[in-house]
Amino acid sequence: MSRRQRSGAGTAEIVAALGQVGLFQGLPRKTLQFLADMSREHTFAAGDEIVVQGERSGRFYLIMEGGAEVQVNGATINVLGPGQHFGEYAVIDEEPRTATVRATTPVRAYSLSPTTLRSLLKEDAELTYRLLRNACQRVRTLQSNIA
Repeated sequence: MSRRQRSGAGTAEIVAALGQVGLFQGLPRKTLQFLADMSREHTFAAGDEIVVQGERSGRFYLIMEGGAEVQVNGATINVLGPGQHFGEYAVIDEEPRTATVRATTPVRAYSLSPTTLRSLLKEDAELTYRLLRNACQRVRTLQSNIA
């Protein structure tokens, strides 16, 4: 089970990692800093389910330490490690999870809630536009990989 806590680690590593997330690429450092400040730290033990397929859970997760596997209908389809993330669509649309993510080692991750992101998007039209463009770019990339 997740334990929420704030460690002594500075937010610089979180800001840098968020800047590498496709959805957040190109956002101003000030915005990334705000997202980092609003994030929650979680720790998971090996074997813990971080999110479960089919459940409504809108948090975005960024793995800082450890590893996890992504499973769809019980089959492992991906392995995640430090700097990788999941939930970038869930944090926007809050639809049921399309996969289960299970920690394979102890994991330290940061998460953002839909409420945090939504309040920021309501305040900053330019940010909303940038996120929308980034999301469209990701969808186009996925579509070109299918064709």
